[in-house]
Amino acid sequence: MFFSTAAARVRVATLLGIDTLLKLAGKPAPRPDRVLIVRLDAIGDFILWMDAAKAIVRHYKGRGRTAVLVANNVWASWAKDLGIFEEVIPVDVYQFHHDPLYRFRTGRQIRRWGCTIAVEPSYSRSWLLGDSVIRVSGANERIGSAGNTSEPQTHKQRISDRWYTRLIPADPLPLMELERNAEFVRNLGEAGFHAALPQLPETSLLEDNAAFIAATAGKPFYVLFPGASWEGRRWPVSGFHEIAERLYNRTGWLGVVCGGGSDREIAGELCARSISPLVNWAGRTTLGELAAILNVARLLLTNETSAVHIGAACGTPTVCLLGGGHYGRFLPYQIQGSIARPLPQAVIHKMPCFGCNWQCIYPRPEGGPVPCIEQIDTEEVWQAVSEVLCWTE
Repeated sequence: MFFSTAAARVRVATLLGIDTLLKLAGKPAPRPDRVLIVRLDAIGDFILWMDAAKAIVRHYKGRGRTAVLVANNVWASWAKDLGIFEEVIPVDVYQFHHDPLYRFRTGRQIRRWGCTIAVEPSYSRSWLLGDSVIRVSGANERIGSAGNTSEPQTHKQRISDRWYTRLIPADPLPLMELERNAEFVRNLGEAGFHAALPQLPETSLLEDNAAFIAATAGKPFYVLFPGASWEGRRWPVSGFHEIAERLYNRTGWLGVVCGGGSDREIAGELCARSISPLVNWAGRTTLGELAAILNVARLLLTNETSAVHIGAACGTPTVCLLGGGHYGRFLPYQIQGSIARPLPQAVIHKMPCFGCNWQCIYPRPEGGPVPCIEQIDTEEVWQAVSEVLCWTE
């Protein structure tokens, strides 16, 4: 069956029809001084790509082009603040995927930039997102990775491959994402580029946050990040609670619980359980403010979320509760060359099904974690935390 349901087929046909309409529309005056770069995936993907992104911008700047980024609106404003790109076009990924009118307006806005080169550097491309933006961009030269699409159906990749004029070769063997991004940059033309640990600039954002300053009162603190984008990847709150008690007993540090707006409930539960001092800051920070907090935190304990990559880019000593869904791709880190900053320490419960792409074959309680997360041993987490403390105390 080409698509799973009749409704899905109609939706996909509608979206592709809009793309075709945009593609057939008249082009604006071409601007050969601009290159369009498309990146619509998650926050952590952006952080891992950031060093490679700078290299891509330098590559085209050396050829007289400025870079315009089409970005996931979840992190687009932060990318703008970081100043890597000349312009940033935010895209609401959900609306682009579901709202035909929004898709048309966004596609028309992108075409109006008149970029003659468009680049989609993601290894796992999405044919109705990044690939479609490339298709409607109006660019004469359209460059992407020959990797895989994020959807399992190979026919989608066969279709979207034809929307590119050049596909950058990708090693079929598994690579950690930093190495994968570096591979793309080298094959684009920067032969000397190698994977490095991304680095976020220090910021003074916290100096203007009177509420956070009052909550922490100048005390040394560590950060707990108990949320995750999917509940199956969340280590039980009881584990975070136990580590928080041990941390306080050993260091006397304050704990700051961070997360997005959807993590407020689980953060509140953790704070309510705790005897040691914790302050709930979930849903109260921008990405830039979260980076500023992690930049001065003594330690970060987190599920596998964007926080682990932000922490690594800030140089924060980090311990991550890592499951097997994408094991080896995003964590543990693989870096070429010497490293002056600490890499995140991953704690795992090894299972033979690692690499399942989060298609878990085991039953789990509704709303609960998958077995490879739930069974991560608290003692092993504490051992990893204790080793990290040796760097910070």
